[in-house]
Amino acid sequence: MKNEKHYLLTYYIKNTDEQTKQTCSIIPYKSLEIVQSEYRLWPLIDANLKKYPFLYSCTVMAKDWYNAHEYKLKYTIDSPYYREVPIPHEHKPVEARNLKIGDYMNQANMTTYEPSYQGFEVKLDHEEKVIRLGSYFYDLKGVLICEATEEDKQKYHCDRYVTFPIVDNNWRVYDGDEIADGIERLIVGKKGDTIPLVALTDAIDYNARHHDCEFEFQLVDLELHGITISNRKHKNSAEELPENVIIGIDKIGEKHFRMDADWGGYYIARRFFYVGDDDELYESDDDEFKPSAYRNKLVTSIVDDVSGLSWFFNKPNLRVLVTAITQNGFGFKRNELGPIPKNWFYTVQTLEGEINLALDEYHQEYPNDYNRNKRPDIVEKK
Repeated sequence: MKNEKHYLLTYYIKNTDEQTKQTCSIIPYKSLEIVQSEYRLWPLIDANLKKYPFLYSCTVMAKDWYNAHEYKLKYTIDSPYYREVPIPHEHKPVEARNLKIGDYMNQANMTTYEPSYQGFEVKLDHEEKVIRLGSYFYDLKGVLICEATEEDKQKYHCDRYVTFPIVDNNWRVYDGDEIADGIERLIVGKKGDTIPLVALTDAIDYNARHHDCEFEFQLVDLELHGITISNRKHKNSAEELPENVIIGIDKIGEKHFRMDADWGGYYIARRFFYVGDDDELYESDDDEFKPSAYRNKLVTSIVDDVSGLSWFFNKPNLRVLVTAITQNGFGFKRNELGPIPKNWFYTVQTLEGEINLALDEYHQEYPNDYNRNKRPDIVEKK
């Protein structure tokens, strides 16, 4: 409709936590995106503030069209109806342990499934396994084994039979591309297992390519499925990973690069990036030098990943060390890491400082922000 805009409304409540309320007097309560004309927007906000007196204020952010890259803050409305009353139980914020990730992309590949195959068999799994499908994790309830059609043989690289995973309590069957090479490689572990962060590289890299959710949401999601993620060097060692994310950068074109995190430390996703016309660094979708549809700045993506790790593992001192990958022996020797060459672009040379400065600012703004529901990482005795 005419004069309609895309708005992001965020309602705030008073912070009652004794440890943090001096630093942050109000905290976000709920956000929602709406498409509305401005003259209808104000009565809507006023009605919500009046209906729920525990709401302290509301910020209004807007963008002119739905594909715009970001919302911009327009104004803040303080509630004239605010009262210090208890939040009714049905309106209390959802605890982190109840957090569910909206696996919207996978929904298209899941169904309650009515087999149209000539022959099929359902095998239940009672080992409480957890499986990764795309960026998300699910309880594996069993598998559906079917005689493969000619289309299946092309899509799933299979022979006579194709196996579909059955997941979660509503017994959905997944038939997306992720199972093309079989499902064994997608099984992360069993409930009660402890796995190192580096074991999630496939999930982390997939999410970075597809932009499904924030990195820390993946980690929370897996722990909600009963698997502990460890930041220790080895399963039977109490020694934790060093508090540096070591990033190796490889130049693969005149203005194009690849970055990889060293597996001996905290892992963040592999990314391809390029130097834009404004000399800023931007993500590419792949090594074909295609700009990402999201046009994310590389610094923003790395800061989001590292701050997510800091929050999840409660490591406020986590910072990055950016190095160059030196090719050795034409692939016959292990690549080495060294200083960024002086003839590389200035924004690549200064990448480490820019990332760490942003991380410093983040921790100054949120000095006591960490995952209070982290599963305990208990060292197992040999």
